[in-house]
Amino acid sequence: MEQFDQSLLHKYQLNKCTPEEYERVLEWFATPAGREYLDTVMTQDLDKAQPDIIMSPSQSGELYQRILDTTAQGQPRYRRSRWFTGLKVAAVLSGTLLLAYGGWKVYDHHRNTVIQTAYGEVRTVVLPDQSEVTLNGNSTLRYARHWDGSAGREVWIEGEAFFSVKPSAVPRSFLVHTASNMNVEVLGTAFNLVDRHGRMQVVLNSGKVRLHSNKTPEETIIMQPGDLVEYKEQVRTKVKNHTNAQRYSSWKRNSLQFENASFAELAQQLEDTYGVTVEIRDTSLLHQEFTGTVPSQQMDMLLDGLSQLFHLKVSHVNNIVIIDRKSK
Repeated sequence: MEQFDQSLLHKYQLNKCTPEEYERVLEWFATPAGREYLDTVMTQDLDKAQPDIIMSPSQSGELYQRILDTTAQGQPRYRRSRWFTGLKVAAVLSGTLLLAYGGWKVYDHHRNTVIQTAYGEVRTVVLPDQSEVTLNGNSTLRYARHWDGSAGREVWIEGEAFFSVKPSAVPRSFLVHTASNMNVEVLGTAFNLVDRHGRMQVVLNSGKVRLHSNKTPEETIIMQPGDLVEYKEQVRTKVKNHTNAQRYSSWKRNSLQFENASFAELAQQLEDTYGVTVEIRDTSLLHQEFTGTVPSQQMDMLLDGLSQLFHLKVSHVNNIVIIDRKSK
């Protein structure tokens, strides 16, 4: 059987793929090796399943039509023809149950909502429980479109977001999963979360959250308002108490506040949020720390603010930002 990225298949099985990763898996399922894999997994699942959940041929046909209808109504991101052609071939080779199983996987994905922000875009999303998530630029949020009234609330995040979680009338957990395999568990709170390049940072504004890792769930940290916790590759690297939590979510208010930040950190933030390449010509600036506030509504406005605040020469040409000291 043709080898495929096993870690990607594992993410698919856990329903944690990004839209691009999901499309890669679907394309591979349309290949002979992918159909063989799908057939094997389906058989294993059906062996474990209860008899009353196996679909009849008529149910399979209805489900397939629903899939076609759902796709036609507006999911242009996924290329329908190659996947459904492969799905039909798989049904001929392996029977109606394979069609039902593969179709259920695709239909299940369409029940999820995926929100992606462009570079420099800030967007607020209202979740099914009326909690709000504000996404910073170049970030992705995924969650089920419909939340059962008694089940836990779960979302998946990559990038940066500010969460304002609405307390539930009945005890219901709210769980944020990150690409770093760290989880943030809350009941009713507000906090800022960054998850990029294997680094995750949580700053708690109000309420209480519990942090734990998928690998070591028994090791937890309870955070109080004003706390900052940072992980790198799931290893805790920084814990601060009574920090200025508002500063870390200043991007929501169209400004960026820096406190004892280095220009290296600034460069990384500009690249992550605005999709530019930053060149710092004077390398002595890399470790120099600075404090200040600059507007962030527009990229050029932000760069002009940096230039004036720190007496720098800043230029923005062809998606490249060059930072240098002003000549005396």
